[in-house]
Amino acid sequence: MKIWKIISPNILTTEDRPDNISADTQAKVKVTKVLFSENEVRAYRGIPKPKYPLVPGRFAVGVVAEAGKGCTFAQKNMRVYIRDVLPCGECARCRAGDGENCSSMRAAGTAADGYLRDFVVTDESNLAPLPLSVSDDAALFIGILSLCESVIDRLRVGKGEHIAVIGGREIGNILSQLLIYHQAVPIFIESDEEALAQAAKCGIYYTVQAGEKMQEEVNRITGGRLVSASVFCSNDAVSPELPFALTAADGTVIYTGFRFPEYSIALKPALDKRLTLTTVTNDYANNATAINRIVNKAVNLAPFLSQRRPVAEVAALFAEEAKKAEKGERVPYTVIDMI
Repeated sequence: MKIWKIISPNILTTEDRPDNISADTQAKVKVTKVLFSENEVRAYRGIPKPKYPLVPGRFAVGVVAEAGKGCTFAQKNMRVYIRDVLPCGECARCRAGDGENCSSMRAAGTAADGYLRDFVVTDESNLAPLPLSVSDDAALFIGILSLCESVIDRLRVGKGEHIAVIGGREIGNILSQLLIYHQAVPIFIESDEEALAQAAKCGIYYTVQAGEKMQEEVNRITGGRLVSASVFCSNDAVSPELPFALTAADGTVIYTGFRFPEYSIALKPALDKRLTLTTVTNDYANNATAINRIVNKAVNLAPFLSQRRPVAEVAALFAEEAKKAEKGERVPYTVIDMI
């Protein structure tokens, strides 16, 4: 079995390693596609000091090549999404058999080896079967949709409520589309003009450029009431204190994303407004919901699927996108075809 691994910053190597089923409830999955994103670039560049060696690749789909005799649903030739976060197996909740509510989930490709490899051997509980109506490309976004649905669960949005979605580029776009599906009214705020234009094409009506006139525009959209809740998607270009200015008194502010830089935040404006602050970083529980959203075409994923590369070019892909990141340029999603 061939794996790709990062052994130090900017050094990607390959090795052959046997990986066979060792428990009755395990399945061996042939990886067919991996989604390359900023997550992989950060691991490649050594940000923020990952533990090497590390197999990158957070989001992946594949086909079951072999299933252990104790598997209840996994069977040969079944298409599956491989969960991108895994229970640690060590915390009190995991020891009590409640891995779904693990207090220390490990993200593939960051805190645990990822899926840039020929085969993955894992417990079948880490696999989600894919219906025929869900393409492999769309399935790569299950983890992202699942995170967004977890945010919406926490928001408990009502019909017609204005929700500010701040930053996040593609994640902010997807979250805004799902809020529309839930009959809320998102206001997508971004500093990146290209991300705003893309959001408008996806049917997000209110798109606002982050800047001097941003609060004035939010006031206009909400009739001066401000938004009932704000979601700050991890972003280096927009201040994490921005939600405090845009959210009405007694509202909710959620910080979400797959990584966060070091933040220093002045909390007094949030305290003065009695805002509830919380975070959503775990997408483990909503995979089935995410699949359902794809089946029902609740989200337009086509704009995020314009780039693809064969696995033979993966080393060049890492090097090219790392150079972009070093210059502060956007790292787009790229589908890596593994076969």
